[in-house]
Amino acid sequence: MKQPIRFFSFGMLLTTVILGIFYWLQPVEQAESVPSLSTEDMIEELESNNYNVLTDQEMQERFVTKQENEELESDKQESQDEQSPEDDQDNSEKDTNTFTISIEEGVSSTDISQTLENQGIIDDADTFDLYMRDRNLSQYVQIGKFELNADMNRDEIADLITN
Repeated sequence: MKQPIRFFSFGMLLTTVILGIFYWLQPVEQAESVPSLSTEDMIEELESNNYNVLTDQEMQERFVTKQENEELESDKQESQDEQSPEDDQDNSEKDTNTFTISIEEGVSSTDISQTLENQGIIDDADTFDLYMRDRNLSQYVQIGKFELNADMNRDEIADLITN
């Protein structure tokens, strides 16, 4: 039994040496030189592929415009809040995003997380799914209908669908 194993290992060693010799003695293939593009050519190529190219100045202008729009919206919101303080309670109830999720047999925690993200209950499905898996909660998800809202944190949501 020793001798066949020795012949086999000698054959493997010899094959490795022969392949190594061929590998190291082959001529080195050089990469083709890629012609460098000018800035105008790069912009033209990107725009032909439906990309938008902005200069720093244009980007800054858009950023400033966006900030101004956000400030105007917040000012409008504040003025609306001042005009109707009695409607605050009604608005707060309407603003809360509620959703009834129906969990059936065979639905994975990933599917549940994706559904909750699509309905605006959670911000990130991957983070919630990772939270469920890290705490081994995904195996305790219950079948049934559960009413959730956007004000709930991930602990509350996990407790609700696992109890």
